[in-house]
Amino acid sequence: MTFWQGFKYVHRESWAFFLACPLIVAIPIVVEFVQHVVEMQIGMYDGPSGAEAAESNALRLQVGFAKTLALSIIGYSVIRFLAGGRDKTASYRLERRAVKLFALVFALQALLAYLTLFVFTGMTPLGIGFTVFGILFAPLVARFIAAAPLGKLITPQASIRQLWRQLPWLVVFNLVAVLPLMVVHYGLGIGAIFAPGDAFKWVLLVVDSLVVGWLAALLSTITWVMAIRKDPPSELTEGLTRQP
Repeated sequence: MTFWQGFKYVHRESWAFFLACPLIVAIPIVVEFVQHVVEMQIGMYDGPSGAEAAESNALRLQVGFAKTLALSIIGYSVIRFLAGGRDKTASYRLERRAVKLFALVFALQALLAYLTLFVFTGMTPLGIGFTVFGILFAPLVARFIAAAPLGKLITPQASIRQLWRQLPWLVVFNLVAVLPLMVVHYGLGIGAIFAPGDAFKWVLLVVDSLVVGWLAALLSTITWVMAIRKDPPSELTEGLTRQP
């Protein structure tokens, strides 16, 4: 898969998931909207000074952590949707082994998110170092992440051994593929800071919540592409249960 083919694929297939599985996508959408409610209450959208003052608000950070969990948890369904060739039924099916393995992935992602938000913060050497670690580590464990929802165990060590030679491509793809939606996401947030009147602000924030739903699906789709780019997806999808 070339870079451009992968770029088109992740946006097309994540949008397909958004349309096919609205109840699942609603998880990050609702949590993002709750975060916007909190942000409005603490004055984040009252102007630049309000945004700066609210940036490190404890309640906002707590809801932000919940949002990272929401972004992660729908990965189970997104991966199964993609592996089954847009299999909507597989997205909703909870299989015991797949759920157990995905719980390991989810726990690791939750730990990394917690450390990012509450431990290694700011422009300190530790904060910058942990950010760089995350940028490099996430692509390398893509096969570990993608295999779990399919009931397959590929250890992080095995994933790293398979993917480390592709690391430059994976890192650039991971950053660039998410960029369009991230620009829209941050643009809507900045727009809400300067928008006149609460009504207009809420319109922008509702749209942003929907964008985050698509973004959540996109993040897992990017992981899927990184996992299968040079290795046949059949290694992961073999034995995947399907329903008519």
